[in-house]
Amino acid sequence: MAESKSPSPAEGGRHQRRFRNYLIDAHFQLKYAGYLVGIAALLSAALGTILYRTSEAVIAQSRESVAVGEQVVERGRDVVGESKKVNAVVQMSIVRDPAYADNPALLAAFQSDAKTNDDKLSAQQARLEEQASRLKAQSEALAAQQRTMGSALVAVLAALVVAVGVAGIVITHRVAGPIFKMKKQLRELANGDYRIPFPLRKGDELVDFFEEFRSMVSKLRGRQESEIHRLDTAIQNLAERAPAETLSELRALRDEMQRSLG
Repeated sequence: MAESKSPSPAEGGRHQRRFRNYLIDAHFQLKYAGYLVGIAALLSAALGTILYRTSEAVIAQSRESVAVGEQVVERGRDVVGESKKVNAVVQMSIVRDPAYADNPALLAAFQSDAKTNDDKLSAQQARLEEQASRLKAQSEALAAQQRTMGSALVAVLAALVVAVGVAGIVITHRVAGPIFKMKKQLRELANGDYRIPFPLRKGDELVDFFEEFRSMVSKLRGRQESEIHRLDTAIQNLAERAPAETLSELRALRDEMQRSLG
């Protein structure tokens, strides 16, 4: 009886994965990888929209703060201007009033108070303008950060979608590979080839199912070997009694069955 052949360690090289071999069943793999890419694209678009709207709301609030600050500064300018006008009118009234014209001390005191008041208003105005300038700078910085974040977000989400697509092909390859291998082996069985298929590669799916398939092929091979053994016995028993033509046909059948074992 011929011994069944099993894969040797030296033959393991034919099972090594290569990048170009990952797309075994293009229809199946691209179909499910496309599903994963579509889901990833939808989630990425939703996440990007949420982040964009959130950043837009923050920038809108900062712009409103800048607008309010500019209004406060403008009103401060008006207050300072009106104060200076009032001080000038009062000073002119004092100068023209005969009762105060001969009292330089009163005029000096008024001018001192007016200058102090104007200095305070000017200082407040300067602080308001400085705050408005800072708010405007912060708003511009937020807008620049939004543009940078938007570009980075688009790049990251695009890379994520591509990575999901590649991962989908790799994952489906682990299913498509065993299926492709079993389809090939079934065609070989239909053509009378009873060689036992090599084990699946490390990381492949459907391992239990494929082992059952290998067990079935092994049993068919064993049955073929048993039939060859019985045929050898029959040929030996008929060697002296059967016609040479009949023995020749039996031996040809026996050789054909032996070739199917590889």
